[in-house]
Order: sequence, then structure tokens, then C-alpha cells
Amino acid sequence: MRALIVEPQGDRGTLTATRALTEAGWQVGVASSAERTLAGRSRFASRCHRIGPAQEGVDEFVAGLNRAIDECGYEIVFCGAGDAEVTALSMRRDEIAATVPYPPHETVLRALDKLELARAAERAGLGTPVTVEATADQLERWEPPMVVKPRLHAPLAGDGGPSRFEATITADRRTASERARKIRELGGVPLLQEQLSGELMAFVIVADRESRVVARCQQIVEATWPPGAGVSSRARTTAIDEDLAERVAALVRELGWFGIADIQFMRTGDGEPQVIDLNGRFYGSLALAVGAGANLPAVWAALATGREPASTADAAPGVRYQWLEGDLRRALSERRGGRVRDLADCLRYARGATHSVFKVTDPGPGMSAVASLASRGARRAATGSG
Repeated sequence: MRALIVEPQGDRGTLTATRALTEAGWQVGVASSAERTLAGRSRFASRCHRIGPAQEGVDEFVAGLNRAIDECGYEIVFCGAGDAEVTALSMRRDEIAATVPYPPHETVLRALDKLELARAAERAGLGTPVTVEATADQLERWEPPMVVKPRLHAPLAGDGGPSRFEATITADRRTASERARKIRELGGVPLLQEQLSGELMAFVIVADRESRVVARCQQIVEATWPPGAGVSSRARTTAIDEDLAERVAALVRELGWFGIADIQFMRTGDGEPQVIDLNGRFYGSLALAVGAGANLPAVWAALATGREPASTADAAPGVRYQWLEGDLRRALSERRGGRVRDLADCLRYARGATHSVFKVTDPGPGMSAVASLASRGARRAATGSG
């Protein structure tokens, strides 16, 4: 059993998937346009391959994957945290000499399209923030604050285009208009979305080819980096909310989804979870689900290749997760109790938590992360002293 994962530089989801698949009996290769990657430093990676980035040329991206497949006999190709890579894999799957584990391409685009996702979520009985196209008229009438985001994070807008558009939150109409203009200029379609406040959470599933949910993990976010608008630096699994699970399953059926889906929610003041995003790929806090007993990459790989998954158990509640580097940076930024106390709190939280990078039996990625963090600190110190 041999699998290939496309890894953007520094992608923690790819690292977790590499470890999880290897522990399930797969030989895992890593393909990246970057020279130094986290998964590439892992002892769980059997081979590393250099390929071109999808956003700078899909033809070369596909050719690079096929060279790796021909060389090592991979039977399936996954994606790490790159939406551009997901889109390219899905779009050109007929030219790739291995299984691409996604539903039909039009389904992939519909699920990744923020406006279409909101419409499907509403039909499934899930709440969503108000979302409209960022036309000049809407920009004039919309009440601040304004969230400006693209319909697709990575629309493959052409050679040299951005690999991912990020959302912008602003109370200034001029800034919002400029951001919307920039997204259009780079080939995307800008949206305005209602800003929600509350508790970030996620419901992660793996669906089979009939869009039936077969594996589940529910989690809440306890801290993010950057604070307030970033990714999980601390998170915890919770018991499955069966009412929410039923509506998530309806959304999966509505989309016709196959494979992994990290469905992100904001639980607002009235307690109602609102769908804000869907990631159809390996994601940063994947280590939490795996550490809680739900080996989602292995379930996905088995289903995609016609095998029976070894286990489809739900993730156990009460398991904690930490992205240590992000949590340390968050603590230094927020300064809630003083630098020493905040850093000590991060280290206390680290004990007993599952981690996306640091692993005693796989020290290479952690050493690489420490070296990168030290290098950034030295550069900041040099800049400050200058």
C-alpha cells in the first residue's frame, strides 16, 4: 500500500497524515515544491519528491506527480493544506496515474465555493452567516465590520497567481472595496460575509462514495494563532452532538461529498453553530482526531482504494491538542499574565496534549520547527538592534 501526499511548506496536516498512514501500514511519499518540509523531515516518510507548485503551472504539477508515481508505484494521491493543489488534482485527475480520492470535480468546486456551501448548508438545516457577492452596491450598503473573502480560496487564477486568498476583516469601506478589487484583479470573486463572534468549533467527517458519514470527530478551539482570526493552537475533542451530526450528514449528502471534510463552525451567543468553511483536505489540527482514536487518513485511504477500514470509531471526547509553536507565539503576543507566566502556561498545557509537530518517536520535524523559530527570533532581534 503506497500513498503520495502533496505538501505545501510547513504543513502540519501532511505531517500528521504521513505518520497516521504509515502507522496503518502504508508507505508514504511526500511531494512538494519546497526544498525543506516538515513531513519531508519525518522518519515516517519513505521518499521525498520535488514537484512544481500547482498555482505556477498545472501541467508541470501533474507531470511531477506522474514522475513520482511511475518511480515508486503510488496508488493514491492526497493533498495537504493547499486548496490550489486540491483544485488541480481534482481538475486533472484523468491525467494522473493514481487514484485521486475526491467526488466529481463539479462537486469539489461547489463544496469549496463559499457561496454555494452556504446555500447547501441552509438546505441541510444548518445556520450560516449572511453571505453575498461584494458588488459596489453591497459594499456601499453593508454595515461595518465587513468580512471580505473570495468565493474560492484558490481559484487557480493563472501562472504566478496567489496560492490562497485570505479573508480580511475591516470596519473601513475603502479598505473593503480595495480588497474586493484586488481579489477580482487576481481572478477571484469577492464576497461580503457577516462577522460572527462566539466559539470556534469543527465537525470533521470521512464520507464513503455514497456520501454516507463513516468516521467523525467533533472539537472546539480553545486558542488560535494569530489570536482571533487564525488557526487552532489549542483545541479539545467533545462528545458528538447527534443533532448536529444529523444535519452535518445531510450537508454531506446535499453536496455529494466523498472523503474527508473539515467543516468549521462558529457557535454564536444563542448556541446555534453557523457553518463558516469547509476544508476537503488534510488540515492543521488533524493530529487531534488521530490522537483521539479516529485515524481519518487511514479510513479515507481504505475507502478510496476499495479496502475495508480497520476502524471507524468516533474520536474520543476530552483529548487535548496543541500546536506548540503557534501557542508560544500567541502567548508572547497576548501577554496576559507576563511573559514568564504565559510561557510556563504553554508548557504546562503541552504535557498530556497531542501535538501536530513534536513527537518523541519522530524528532526530525520538531527539530526543524525549533530551528525555524530560532532563526525568526534571531532575525527579529537583529532588526530591532539595527
